[in-house]
Amino acid sequence: MTKPETQESPDTEKTQPSSGGLPPLALQFIVGIVSAVAVVAVAAGINHAWPIFGESGGGKSTVSVALPTAAAAATAEAPVVDMDVGDAPTKGPADAKVQIIEFSDFECPYCAKFVTQTMPQILSTYGDRVLFAFRDYPLPASMHPYAQKAAEAAECANDQGKFWEYHDLLFQKQSDLSALVQADPTNGVNQVVEQLKQYAASLSLDTAKFNECLDSGANAEKVSSDASAMTEALTKAGVTRFGTPSFFINGKFISGAYPFDENSAGYQDGMFTFKAAIEEALAAAE
Repeated sequence: MTKPETQESPDTEKTQPSSGGLPPLALQFIVGIVSAVAVVAVAAGINHAWPIFGESGGGKSTVSVALPTAAAAATAEAPVVDMDVGDAPTKGPADAKVQIIEFSDFECPYCAKFVTQTMPQILSTYGDRVLFAFRDYPLPASMHPYAQKAAEAAECANDQGKFWEYHDLLFQKQSDLSALVQADPTNGVNQVVEQLKQYAASLSLDTAKFNECLDSGANAEKVSSDASAMTEALTKAGVTRFGTPSFFINGKFISGAYPFDENSAGYQDGMFTFKAAIEEALAAAE
């Protein structure tokens, strides 16, 4: 069974090989977990399973694992969680039949994959039937050193009405920003901050206001509040394993940068898809 890598959890290893593969020991660990879960599932007569994710709150190091989920019941076993849009930046009408709330990390490669490959297909396919909202969930600095400041920067751009432009630019430039930290672990984050300011200038933002906003940490509490909202809601619902990106589709919780549909790159037979989940939500809303 092949493991689709779809998300990062707070306990996932900090670095991944540049080729996108996994270290041999991690790969062996994953294969062992997948094999064990598969044996249990077969014995129990289960033909689909929801992803298993790294622990969210510290402790031992774990590796995120995702098993294919039956497309025929896209979110049948997903936990239903009380989650609202809050004051998050959105795309689409407020009264859309399907509400998708994403919690994301600007340094997370799986989040970038979702933004570049899947999100455009969702928006172009469903148009005004979907409301899409973005909320912050930067992973710890020990994993993603600049994620917090990037999230604050995006909120500073939002203060000037250019959140989505800045959001897109951050994900487009993710590898460039990560390279700064990798090249200079001591001063790399400071270099990233300077780049974040340059990105604001490239989008014709008021740079004086933006720089003051970013340097003062004016939106640090907003970012932390977003992250706390997801953690608290999931804990209340009994969910203790999750990572980034995570989604609430009309309240149903899904974590991972899964494909849009069966024709998407990386799709495996029986895997969960966003299209199947959205179609299910639309049908339920009729």
